[in-house]
Amino acid sequence: MLTIQANSVHRTIYPMTFRFSIVILVVIVLSSCEKSRPDRAANNFQKDKMILALDQTRLLVSEVAWNLDEPWEIAWGPDDHIWITEHKGFVKRLDPVTGRIRTVLHIPNVFFARTPGLMAMVLHPDFDTDPYVYLHYTYIDSTYSFTGSHGETSYVRSRIVRYKYFPKEDTLKNEEVILPNIPGNTYHNGSRMTISSDNKIIAAIGDVGDNEAIIDKNALTGKVLRLNLDGSVPVDNPLKDKYFYSMGHRNIQGIVEGRGTIYASEHGPNNDDELNLIRPNEDYGWNRVEGFCDTENELSYCDSTDITEPIYAWTPTIAPAGLDYYDHDVIPEWKNSLLLTTLKGRSLQLLKLNNEGQRIIDEQFYLQKRFGRFRDLCISPQGDIYLITSNTDWHIDRNPWMYSNVPADGNDRVVKLSPLPDGELPDLPVITEDSAQIQLFSAERINYDIPGTRLFITHCAPCHLPGGQGVANSVPPLVDTEIIHDKKRLIHVTLHGMSGKISVNGMEYEGVMPGFSVSLSDEEISTILNYVLVHLNSEEEAVITEEDVLEARNNI
Repeated sequence: MLTIQANSVHRTIYPMTFRFSIVILVVIVLSSCEKSRPDRAANNFQKDKMILALDQTRLLVSEVAWNLDEPWEIAWGPDDHIWITEHKGFVKRLDPVTGRIRTVLHIPNVFFARTPGLMAMVLHPDFDTDPYVYLHYTYIDSTYSFTGSHGETSYVRSRIVRYKYFPKEDTLKNEEVILPNIPGNTYHNGSRMTISSDNKIIAAIGDVGDNEAIIDKNALTGKVLRLNLDGSVPVDNPLKDKYFYSMGHRNIQGIVEGRGTIYASEHGPNNDDELNLIRPNEDYGWNRVEGFCDTENELSYCDSTDITEPIYAWTPTIAPAGLDYYDHDVIPEWKNSLLLTTLKGRSLQLLKLNNEGQRIIDEQFYLQKRFGRFRDLCISPQGDIYLITSNTDWHIDRNPWMYSNVPADGNDRVVKLSPLPDGELPDLPVITEDSAQIQLFSAERINYDIPGTRLFITHCAPCHLPGGQGVANSVPPLVDTEIIHDKKRLIHVTLHGMSGKISVNGMEYEGVMPGFSVSLSDEEISTILNYVLVHLNSEEEAVITEEDVLEARNNI
C-alpha cells in the first residue's frame, strides 16, 4: 500500500488483491442490508394501499397477510419473523420477506368465547440458544368454580406456559406450565406480556370480575405480575416469593417498556380508558378510582389512600389495545413516542412523550376507519410497523351501529407501515394525520337541553344506544320494559353493574354492565335514571331521588 499527496489531497493506492477484497466486502454488506429490509419490489404478495404523509417522512401503507381469525398478539421475533396468536388457540409465523404464513401450534384445550382464549405472547430474548415462546390462555377447570362480584359462576382459569420451537419442523412443542391456576372468567382476563430490559416477564392479568382480589396483593388478578424467564419469582419483587408487581388494574391490553419505563394501556368501563406508568408496589385505583381522582367519591378515597393516577385518560372510551414504543430514526417525527392501537377508535394513535418519558405532550390520530379495529402492533428492528386488525371478533356483530368503513370481506389482516426512500413516491392515494378523534357512535339530532341527556349519552348510550333500544342478544332495552318499574333494582344495577344472562320482555341477553358507584354521584345517577323514566319511557314525573340512591349505596 502506497500513500501519495497531490494538490493537498491524500490518496491511498491499494494492491489489486486488496481492492478486490473490498469489492467482495461491499457486496456482502449490501446483500446483508437487502436481507434486513426486504425489497418492496420483490414482495409481490404485498398489496400497496396508500401513502401516509408526515411532516418529513412518507410511509407506504400496505397489506401483507390476510384471512386471520381473531388475531390477538403480533410480535417481531428474534428470528426475524412475525409471530401471531389467534384467539381460538393458534400460533402462526409469518415470513415478512416471502409472505409465507404457517401454523406452528394449535392448543386444543383453549377455552374460547367472546373475550377468553389464547391471548398474550412473548418470545425469549435469547431465542437462538433458548427458543422458547411464552403464551397466556384460558381453559375450563371442572374442579374449580369462582363466583364473580356480579354473582355469576365461572369455571374458567388461565395459565402462562412456554413452548419450545423446533426450526427444522417449524413447530412449537413440549408445553411447560410456568404459572398455573390463574383465576379467570368470561370477561376481563387481560392480557399482555412483555420482556423487560432486565429479562423479566411482565404480565398483565385482568380483574376477572373479582372486586376483592383486586386489592389483595396475594391474588393474581387485577395485577401486573413479574416473573423470571423460567417462571420462578424474582428475588427483587416487591413482596418476597410473590409475583405481585402492581395492583388496581381493570383490564390491561397493552404493555411495553421504553427506555426503562413500563407503560400500560387499560380499558375503562365506559369512561376513563387509561395510560399508566407501571411502577413496583403501586396501586392504580380500580375499582375505587376510574381515571383521575376527580369525582366526589374518588377524591374522598384518594385523600385516605395512596393511589397512582394515569398519565392520560380517554372519555368516551376508545378501547386502547396494543402498545409499543417507537425509538427509530427512520421516522423522526415519531421518535420517543408510544404507538397505540385502538378497537372502538379504529385508529393508530401516537402519544408523544416528553424527554423524560413521564407524560404525554401530544396526541395524533392515523388510519381512522381505514382498516377497521386495530388489536395490536409490533415494530421491526429496521423501524417498520406491523398492525393486526380485529374485525372478525364478536364486537362488530354485537354493535354494528358503532362501526363503519370496516373492510367488506371482514377478514383480519396484517397492515405494514414502512418509510419510503427519498424521491420514491408510488402512484397511490395520499393521506395525512386525522384532525381529531372520530365520533364513536351516531348521536345526531339530540337535544342536550333536556336534563340528563348529556350524562345518558356519555355513560349509557355507547351500549344501550341513544334511544335506549339496546342491542339484540347482548344489551337489553331500557324502553318499554318491566325493568324500569323496579326502582330498587334499577338503582342497584346502575351503582354496581351486573353480568351474565338476563331475560327482558321474553328475550335473553348476556353481557357485562359496569357499575357507576365510583364515577357518578348520587345526583348524577338519579338524573340519568329519571331521564330514562321520563324522557325515554314517558313517565309522568321523576321518581328517583338522590336520597334513594344514597340509601342503595349505603346498603351494600
